[in-house]
Amino acid sequence: MSTELLAIHRERLDRALAALQSREAWTGFIESPSTRVHGEDAPRRAREWFEGRLGQPFEIGQPDERMRAGEEVSPYTGKPLGISYPASSPDALFAAARAAQPAWRDAGPEARTGVCLEMLARLGDRAFENTWAVMHTAGQSYAMAYAGSGPNALDRGLEALARGWQAMQQLPAHAEWHKRFGKEEVRLEKRYRLMPLGPAVVFCCASFPTWNAHPAIFANLVTGNPVLVKPHPGCVLPMALTVQTLRTVLATHGHDPNLVQLVVDTFAEPLGKVLVEHPDCAIIDFTGSSRFGSWVEAHAGGRPCYTETSGVNSVVIESCASLPEMARAIAGSVCLFSSQMCTSPQNIWIPRDGIRTGDGHASADDVRAAITGAIDALVADPRRAAGVLGAIQARQTLDLIADRQRAAEAGGRVLRASTPYPHPDFPDAWTATPLVIATDLERHDEFADEVFGPIAFCVEAPDADTALAQATADARRNGAITAFVYSTDDAWLDRAELAWAEAGAALTSNLTGAMPLNFAAAYSDLHVSGLNPAGNATLADWAFVAGRFRIAQARRPLPG
Repeated sequence: MSTELLAIHRERLDRALAALQSREAWTGFIESPSTRVHGEDAPRRAREWFEGRLGQPFEIGQPDERMRAGEEVSPYTGKPLGISYPASSPDALFAAARAAQPAWRDAGPEARTGVCLEMLARLGDRAFENTWAVMHTAGQSYAMAYAGSGPNALDRGLEALARGWQAMQQLPAHAEWHKRFGKEEVRLEKRYRLMPLGPAVVFCCASFPTWNAHPAIFANLVTGNPVLVKPHPGCVLPMALTVQTLRTVLATHGHDPNLVQLVVDTFAEPLGKVLVEHPDCAIIDFTGSSRFGSWVEAHAGGRPCYTETSGVNSVVIESCASLPEMARAIAGSVCLFSSQMCTSPQNIWIPRDGIRTGDGHASADDVRAAITGAIDALVADPRRAAGVLGAIQARQTLDLIADRQRAAEAGGRVLRASTPYPHPDFPDAWTATPLVIATDLERHDEFADEVFGPIAFCVEAPDADTALAQATADARRNGAITAFVYSTDDAWLDRAELAWAEAGAALTSNLTGAMPLNFAAAYSDLHVSGLNPAGNATLADWAFVAGRFRIAQARRPLPG
């Protein structure tokens, strides 16, 4: 039955493989949540599903469900979800994963790939349920929770799955080998067996749980490794829905559902270090803070460890064709999901003497005013603001904004104060418009590291070359995933491209218009370079999948 699933979903796999080769724009899933596409019933049923989960136990059917835990609070209502999840012991989960692994390994690449493709399809069927789960845990807007954490995340999962499929095709299962030794010809049959490494632990972040988790989950499963999914305690529901769905698919098609399990912990008693140091942990996938990510990397102990942590993403402005268009692009990216994305820009570098524009010259004050004015225009309409900014995932981020704003006000450096905006649908939502602070190189320490949330620094530099040198140095030292530059000088753009390549950040130049600066496309854009401290793994290159299995060889004489 599992091999039949590969035939059923083969077209989607082949389209993904073709997109990986061409790097063209393609999606395997429906990106729009419009009722014109889905009808009225699907969104309504999803909301009813979410509301029916509140205050209830979430059943998964895992081993050793001796306790229950749940500490999620909705960023839109400010109220606890009241959902409890199974809190099983790591020993029991690892033991169940180990027991499930041999049959999954022996099922073979075709069967595993077919089951994984079916899993992705079933997750696609639950996109609206996932939307509500993500909104009320991560704080994303409805549109972003649907597209970014649904189809876009599924595309990243399919991308990793396709890469895994390719990696497993590099050797045949059998080969005949003939070689003459003197007068004797030796004829051997050689067998090549794909061997998974063992249980993988996948750590999920709080603000964008599915986007990094799906690639890790499917890279592991398709190569034969069981998965323990470890969500952030403040954002469990999206991953509980994922695990429940995958377990159902496994059981339906005759496989052990304990190939995928949920690990739930609490803020007071985290299990991250216990999982990393467990003797049965064979692979680690981590998305989260740089502090714990550094600890994970240091304690991986030679096991494959794939990380994405935090970084200091910068915009360096040398010149521009249109100041209003550039300002709108920067403002939109600063506002998108309240800068709670790993690709959000933080530091906006502006030359002290201003910049050339298509209309002549703009002073540094003009550039700062254009950016803050563009932010003001974007957030002026609460409904538009709700669709772009969403909500703040954690109260700690609101506290950080307040602390930074007080410090900047004391020095007279607030270019734009952060204020709540009134959410049109959720009056108690945790909201904050961007705080924009004026600073310069003398205050380098305040912006050299990541400052999470909607806080942007307009950094004045002596000139664009100094800005580029310092921004890339910060990336090499403290990490950066994305970078953005604006210039009408092709020679300067070439220098900037090389500088950011050496710093290991993906560069976008002169982008204006409808696409957000920090949008990353599956099958085309590589996410994280592994060349600076923002992470050591890339979604989804060969290295992301090929190290999750090894090949055991056997040989015997051919008969006759």
